[in-house]
Amino acid sequence: MTEPSPSSAHKGKSRASDPFERSNDLETAPLLGDGSSSTGSTTPAGKRKQPRLRHGRGPLVREDSDGDEPLPSNDSGDEESGTVRLVSDHPAQHARARWTWSSIACLVFAFIFCVSLLALAILHIWIGRLVSEQARHGTAEEMAQRGMVWAGPSAVRVQASEGREGLVVEVDGMAGIDVRKALDWEEKDKGGWVRRMEGRIARWGVRKARSVTVDVGEVAIYDASGNADAFSSSSHLILVNSLDSLRIPLSYPTLAKPLPTMHPFTLHIPLSFPSPRDLADFAKGVYHSKDYRIRAEIREIAAQVGDAKVKGPAGWLMRRLKATKVTALARIIEGKLPDVPTDTNPAEMVNLTSYGVYETSSPAHPNETVIALSASAIFQNPLADAIRQGRLPVVAWGVPFRLPISVHLPLPPLPQQKPGAPTEIALAKISSLPFFFPADSESAKLDISGHLVPAGNLTPPTTRPPTPSPKDGASTINSSDQPPLSRALSRFVARYLSGRPNDIYIRYDSAPEPPLLGDPAPDAPFPPRFVADMVEGQTFHVEVPGTNETPDFFKNLRMEDMKIRLGGGDDSNADLLATGKVVGEVVLPDAAKKLAKGIDAKVIWPDVLVYDGELPPHPYAQEEGEDIAAAAPDQLSFPPSVSIDDSDSTAYPPSPVPRNAFARMRPAQPMLAKTIHTPANSTHNATTLVEAAFVDAPLYLLPGRGDVLRRFVGKIIFGGNRVKASMAGITSVRIGLSGFGEVELVEIPIEASFMVGRGGIENPPPFAGLVGLH
Repeated sequence: MTEPSPSSAHKGKSRASDPFERSNDLETAPLLGDGSSSTGSTTPAGKRKQPRLRHGRGPLVREDSDGDEPLPSNDSGDEESGTVRLVSDHPAQHARARWTWSSIACLVFAFIFCVSLLALAILHIWIGRLVSEQARHGTAEEMAQRGMVWAGPSAVRVQASEGREGLVVEVDGMAGIDVRKALDWEEKDKGGWVRRMEGRIARWGVRKARSVTVDVGEVAIYDASGNADAFSSSSHLILVNSLDSLRIPLSYPTLAKPLPTMHPFTLHIPLSFPSPRDLADFAKGVYHSKDYRIRAEIREIAAQVGDAKVKGPAGWLMRRLKATKVTALARIIEGKLPDVPTDTNPAEMVNLTSYGVYETSSPAHPNETVIALSASAIFQNPLADAIRQGRLPVVAWGVPFRLPISVHLPLPPLPQQKPGAPTEIALAKISSLPFFFPADSESAKLDISGHLVPAGNLTPPTTRPPTPSPKDGASTINSSDQPPLSRALSRFVARYLSGRPNDIYIRYDSAPEPPLLGDPAPDAPFPPRFVADMVEGQTFHVEVPGTNETPDFFKNLRMEDMKIRLGGGDDSNADLLATGKVVGEVVLPDAAKKLAKGIDAKVIWPDVLVYDGELPPHPYAQEEGEDIAAAAPDQLSFPPSVSIDDSDSTAYPPSPVPRNAFARMRPAQPMLAKTIHTPANSTHNATTLVEAAFVDAPLYLLPGRGDVLRRFVGKIIFGGNRVKASMAGITSVRIGLSGFGEVELVEIPIEASFMVGRGGIENPPPFAGLVGLH
């Protein structure tokens, strides 16, 4: 082998002897072993281990490993025997040599597992802290009450359920859930970064959930005002079988948007009333005490968070979450009724705008006719004052039913009333049509329709006089032989026309008749059947004020062919006898003019005072508070046995008697009347005339009124041909009305003025001698 030249060996030694002057790389720089020089002798590899220095990223380390190979020598065995080779321990170089895909996957899985455990631990700690924090803020029920926001109700509507066994109440309102308020997190946005992060997470969850769906099961309401141990045995007052699902929006308000989200809803509440009588008794007790206490039991409430329209993992997760259910809930609810002032006079709440009376076919018997009634009125909202004062929310409400009612008149007591005898009689069957009060409305239109109860032929065989004979001393209204309806109507009309109030009673009609022909709302339903059971026996009392003005039932009432002659003789003890004819035109209100053609007057039996000249004001009614003892000496006072002191009777004759009255005409027999219907023509409207002739009707001179009679007769004989006279008093009337029947009314006020000429006095000289004129 060729020996290396000295020059090249010298160069190698020079590089080895001063390596750090030529290189800064520690990995390629040669290192010397301990105790050796640059010219050490060569040692055999099999006899002596060569120390090996391992260099990594740390300091140089000597490694004596039995498994290592001896360091190789340089090209010159003698000169390079003392040098060692640096071995690099860099990780990248080893990874390329030793790592596989399985080791990489294991490493990644271990990393993910550790991170997951750490995240779960952090999440567990965070949730635990939140749960402990929320436990201090109340139960789930308290949080629900705290976070529930709603407005209304804005409208309440009632309608009959299918089968008319119950009611369906529709309530309009707005509702939402303020999650921030429910969690009591109002201060989260003002806290540190952890609390603000919790708020952001909650907003994200609310934004994904959108809403919560609430399903309420059967609800039962009991009376809790009595013994608390009797709930299980007491019957239901109100039962709600089920409610429609209610979707309530979720929101998490922020400082920038502090208002929660609310959506409108309509809640349908089907109500059934297993025990109407118990409910009516409970309602009456609450109305009188102004306090209520009930027990509400709910079988189940289920709440499902999330909207079916939510997409993505959040929607998938929410749709697989089970609904939260709470069963067997019970709560006592008590409080006071709102102070809603009610008008003591219902008549002031109704302003009649129009009415009509006409004859039409009977709804129950089409072959017969009835007297129909129709009216329109403005009905004042009874809740307006409470709403205006803030005691009740602004709400629209109404009644969608046709409310049937019957109107009853009280019966005057009979002199010998039998126990258990009826005290009233039905006069009319009417119904109010559905009405509705919009929000902020002060009034609503109320329409009423109905008909009089047909009386048939209720008149007795003989007509009663308008006043009893002095020996009887009892009112003809209380006559036992008068039919009940005639007695009731006579009392009502007599009291009304004499300025005294009347009592009428209104009750719920449990057997209503179908609507009349031409009814404004023929399809309006009647209330469910349970209402009749609930209001059975309930009576609404209304007082109708009387009038002090005599209505003009007869226009141009006058005496025709009046003849007066001296009385006396075997067949009469009257001072004077009058013969003539009473004629008058029937005048009905405009709303009842259609009834005129069905009027048929049968009998008139008057009892009147005759006056010289004009009538005084209220000649047949005693003024309230007037004292008979205070009468002037020239005024006549009838004894109490003659004057009717019955409260149901008209005070007739008046006491004291007016100054210009001089005689009293009271026929012994009724006067047959005749009705004449004149059709309309091109110059006159249709008229209905009633006339009744009387012959030798007795005229009794009033005691102490001779001067009045002399003055009256003197004006006729010496003053002229026509002298004005008047009469006023009461009369009995027997009248037939098509669609109603015949009925007799007694103590009906009557007034008339007429002219008497010289031809009206027979045999003037004897007459003048009677009155002392010559």
